[in-house]
Amino acid sequence: MSVTKYFGTDGIRGRVSIFPITPSFFFKFGVIIGRLLFKNSFKRVIVGTDTRISSYMLELALNSGLSASGVLVMSVGIISTPAIGYLTRSLNLEVGIVISASHNLFWDNGIKLFVKGGKKASSILEKRIEKELDKPMFHKYTTHFSEIKKISFAHKKYINFCKSTLPSNFSLRNFKIVLDCANGSTYKIAPKIFRDFGANLIVTATSPNGYNINKNCGVVDIEHLKRLVLSKKADIGLAFDGDGDRIIMIDHFGNTVNGDHILYILAKFYLYRKNKQEGVVGTVMSNNGLLIALKKLGIPFIKTKVGDKNIIKKLKEKNWTLGAESSGHVIMMNKSSICDGVITSLQIIKVMIATHSSLFQLYSGIKLFPQEIVNINFSNKNSIYKYKKIQYTFLKYKNMLGKFGKILLRKSGTESCFRVIVEHKNSNVVTFISNKFKNL
Repeated sequence: MSVTKYFGTDGIRGRVSIFPITPSFFFKFGVIIGRLLFKNSFKRVIVGTDTRISSYMLELALNSGLSASGVLVMSVGIISTPAIGYLTRSLNLEVGIVISASHNLFWDNGIKLFVKGGKKASSILEKRIEKELDKPMFHKYTTHFSEIKKISFAHKKYINFCKSTLPSNFSLRNFKIVLDCANGSTYKIAPKIFRDFGANLIVTATSPNGYNINKNCGVVDIEHLKRLVLSKKADIGLAFDGDGDRIIMIDHFGNTVNGDHILYILAKFYLYRKNKQEGVVGTVMSNNGLLIALKKLGIPFIKTKVGDKNIIKKLKEKNWTLGAESSGHVIMMNKSSICDGVITSLQIIKVMIATHSSLFQLYSGIKLFPQEIVNINFSNKNSIYKYKKIQYTFLKYKNMLGKFGKILLRKSGTESCFRVIVEHKNSNVVTFISNKFKNL
C-alpha cells in the first residue's frame, strides 16, 4: 500500500471533480508549491497539460494558486511530460508541472511534478507537500501576484532536443512508420519529428477532442495500430500514451514489443556489443524471460519497486545507463534524464538502421514467459474487503508456480484497482490462475 496520501506511483491522479482532482485542491497545490519549493526571490514555474477536456479548468486553478504565491507561470499549453521534464532542466527552473493522467481515460486527471534538474519529485518531498496540503490554508492580503505568461518557444526547443540525440545525417527516408499518438500530448510533436527525418509516415489518433485521449488507441489498446502496420506493410508501429512518456512497438509481423523487449535490444546493442561493464534496472514486474536473456549476455540485472523514478534512482546509484518497465517506460540516462517515448523509439530505429535488422530480428534473442495482468476495481468503501479476498487467492496459488513463474499483488498507484500479475512458463497455468482472480 502507498505510504503517501495523495501521491501514487507517478504523481497525483484520480477522477475529475472527486477530491483531490478539484479546482480548489489544484489552487491550494499551486499556493503550496509557491511557498514551499522556491528559495530565491525570482520564482518561475513551467506548466503544461495533455489534451483531456478537464485540463483547461484545472490549469486555470493551479496557475491561479501559483500566481497568488508570487510565482511567474510559464504556461506552455498541450505538451508531453518528457518535454516539461527537459524544459525544467534546460531552462534551469526550480519546478515544472504537468496536468495529466497519463494512460487513463478522459474522466481522470492529475499532477506530475518535476524539480530542479528535470527530476521527478522524491518521496520525501511528496510527503512534505502532503503535510502542507492537509493544513488549513490562510489567505494573506498581498500585492505580490505574478504573471501567467503564454510561452510559444517550448515545443520547438523540445523538438530540437529530440533531434539532437541523433547524428546530424540521420535519415528515415527508407522507413515506413505508423504512429499512434493516443489523441494525447504527442499528437503534433511526434509526427513533426519523424517527418523532419524524412520518414514515410502514417498517423492515427492525432485528432484530440478532449474526450478521446487513450480511447481505443495508444499503449492501452494497440489492435488498430497492429492492423495498420500489417495493411500498410510498415517497418514498425509506435504507440505512445496520453502524455508521451511510454512507448509500445509493433514489428512488421504485427507482434507486440514491450518495455522488456526494448530494454533487451538496447542492452545488447549499447552494453554487450560495446563491452561496457554495466548492468540494467527493471522492476518486480519485469518478465523472467528478460532475466534469462540478459544472463546469457552476461549483463547484470537489478529489480526495483514499480515506478520509473525508482529505476532512475537505482541507475544513479550504480552509475548505469539503461532501465525500463514492461509497460513501456524506458530510461536512457545518456539521452534523457526521464522516460521519453519519442526518444526511445528514435533510438530503437537507429539500432535497426545500424545493424540492418528488422525489429523482429533485434529481439529474437529474448523469449518472454506468458504473463497476464488482472485489474480488480475497488471503491474506498470495499477496498479492505476486496484486498482480503484477493490475498486469500494469492496465497493459495503462490507456491504452485515454483521457479518457473511468479505471482504479484499490488495496489495500483494510478487507478482505483488492485493489480495481479501472473507469469509462468506454461500459458495454461497462467490462464487457469488468472481466471481465478477474474472470478473475484
